[in-house]
Amino acid sequence: MLLFLRFRNAAKFSQSQYLGQIRSKMDSKTLKECFIKPLTDRHPPIRIDTERKFIGRSPETQIQDPCCSRQQVCLKANLPGGFVLVKSLGSNPSVLNGKQLEKDLGYEAYDGDILELLPGNHQYTFEFKFEEKKVKPTKERKDSKKEERVKKQDSKKEEKRESHKRSLSKDEKRDEGESGEKKSKKRREERTGSSSSSASVEKVSNGGSSKKTLVPTKECKWEDLDGKQLYIYTSKDLVASEKVASYDMDGTLIKTKSGNVFPKTIDDWQIAFPEVPGKLKTLHKNGFKIVIFTNQAGISKGKLKIEEFRTKIEALQAKLNLPMQVFISTGKGKYRKPLTGMWDTLCQLKNDGVKVDKARSFYVGDAAGRPEVKKPVKRKKDHSCADRLMALNVGIPFLTPEAHFQNAKEADWVKPEFDPRVALEKRQQLDPPGSKLTSSQQEVIVMVGFPGSGKSHFARAQLESKGYVHINRDALGSWQKCVSLLDSTLKSGKRAVVDNTNPDVDSRKRFVELAKKRNVPCRCFVMGATYKQSRHNNVFRELTDRSHSSINDMVFNMYKSKYQEPALSEGFDEIVKVNFVPKFESEADEKLYKLYLLES
Repeated sequence: MLLFLRFRNAAKFSQSQYLGQIRSKMDSKTLKECFIKPLTDRHPPIRIDTERKFIGRSPETQIQDPCCSRQQVCLKANLPGGFVLVKSLGSNPSVLNGKQLEKDLGYEAYDGDILELLPGNHQYTFEFKFEEKKVKPTKERKDSKKEERVKKQDSKKEEKRESHKRSLSKDEKRDEGESGEKKSKKRREERTGSSSSSASVEKVSNGGSSKKTLVPTKECKWEDLDGKQLYIYTSKDLVASEKVASYDMDGTLIKTKSGNVFPKTIDDWQIAFPEVPGKLKTLHKNGFKIVIFTNQAGISKGKLKIEEFRTKIEALQAKLNLPMQVFISTGKGKYRKPLTGMWDTLCQLKNDGVKVDKARSFYVGDAAGRPEVKKPVKRKKDHSCADRLMALNVGIPFLTPEAHFQNAKEADWVKPEFDPRVALEKRQQLDPPGSKLTSSQQEVIVMVGFPGSGKSHFARAQLESKGYVHINRDALGSWQKCVSLLDSTLKSGKRAVVDNTNPDVDSRKRFVELAKKRNVPCRCFVMGATYKQSRHNNVFRELTDRSHSSINDMVFNMYKSKYQEPALSEGFDEIVKVNFVPKFESEADEKLYKLYLLES
C-alpha cells in the first residue's frame, strides 16, 4: 500500500496553463484522461490510467540514461480526485515541481505540474483532459423554460420601449443617448475595473455566473510601501499564479564580475550560473510565477541609490527576458529576510487574489547556513542563514542555487542553536523545583541576565507588584545611584530587587556586600534566556513595540565577553534560574515569536 504525502486537498485541484493561468475546478466537469508529455517532444504523450504505470528507461520513453531506472516512477490516475499519484522508485531521486521526492512516498500531481525523472533531466509535464458531466432533467429544467417565456415577454416590452424611444424629439434622443452611453461605460467598468488602470483580473458575465480570467500586466510598474521600506517591481506580461518560483538575487541569480563579495559599481554583475535563464523559462512556461526577494539595506543607509538599483533590476529582467516580480527590502523590520513580510505582501496584495499553493511553490537562496568546506572543493561559510530560515518561516520547500540549477547534492547546514518554537514549550518558571519566588522576610534579589532576557519585565510583574522596591540602572543612570537607593531601602526595612545585567563578580559584589553589611539575606536570580534568545527577544520587541529602543549587537557581545557564572561563594544565600515564560497580548504576537527572527 502506498503511503501518500499530500501536496494539497484531494477534493480540490487546479489546471495550470501557459502564462500560469489558474482556474478552479468546476462542478460541471470531471477528469477524463491523464497524459505525461515530454517537454522536448521527443516522443508522443504517454497515457496514465487508473492502473499503475511505470515510467523510466525504456523504448517507450527513448531514455537510455543508465542513471534512470526502468521503473523510475510509478504513476496512477485518480480520476474522481482530479490528480495523478506519483511515487519515486529509482535508485536516484525524481523531482516534482522543483521538490525532490522521497523514495516510497506518494505525491499528488496536477495538470501542468513538472516531473523530472532525474534532477534537471528527462522533464515531463502532466496534461489532463476533462468532460462535461451529464445532468439529468430536473425541476430546474422546467423552471428554465419558464424563465425563457419571461425573457420573451421582457423582449417584447423592450421592443415597445425602443419604438417609443424613436418617437422622441431630437433633444430627448440626444439626452437619452448620453444617459445610455454613461450606463454602458459603467457596465464596462464593472466588468473590467477602471478603464484607466492595467487591471489583471476581469469579471466575465455569462448567464448569471462569473469567473475570473487572469490577464497579463500591460506595463512595467514600480511601487513603494511603508515609507519606502519595501519597493516592488512588476514587469510587463506578468500573470498571477498559485505556483511561485521564488529566488534570492545576489549569489543566487547573479554574481559580481569583479569577483568581490559586494559589487564595485551598479553594472558589476553577471548571471551566476549558465543554467539560470533556461531553468527560469521552463518554469515560467509551465505556469510558475517568477519572483525575487532581496535584502538591500544599503539603500536605507545611503550607500546605494534606489534609482541606480531600479536600473539594475530592469537590466536583469531584460537579460532573462521573462516576466517577473521583484520585492526589495531596504532596511530592518518585517520585510527583511528571514521575516516573511515580503512573502506576505506577495500573497495578500500582489497576486491578484490567487491563493498561493505553498506545497507547489519553493524558494532558492545562497544564504543557507552552510559551514566552510575545504575538500574536495573549497567553499566559504555562508554569510548567513536568512534565505533558508525565511523558507522555514513561510513553510515552503528550500533549495540552494547549486542544487536547483546544477543538480548538486544538498550540502549540510548548521541549524540555529535557538529554536523559538521549542522556547515556548511549557516549563516551570523557577529552577531548582521548589524555589520560592518571594520571601516574607526582608531580602535583596540581584538579577543577572542578557539585555532582552526579560529581567525588567520579570522584576516589575513578579517582584515589584509584590512590594519589592525596583532598582533599575537604566532608570537611575549609574551603578552608584543604584547602591545608594539600595542602602536607603534596606535602612527602611523594605525588600529590594536590583535590575541590572550584572554580568561579572565585580558588578554583583557591591550589592552583595551592602546586603551583608545590613544583615539582610541576598539571593541571585539568573535569567535562563541565552545569547541568541535574548537577541531574538530584542527583535521581537522592536517589531511589536515602537516605543522600544533598539539594542546594538555590540551590547550583547560585550555582556557575553564579560559574563561570569554566579556562585554561592560570592556570598549569595541561594541562586535561582528564571526560565523565560512569555505571555502574549495576541495570537498574532505568539505566531510572530515562533518565527526565526535572526539571520543566523
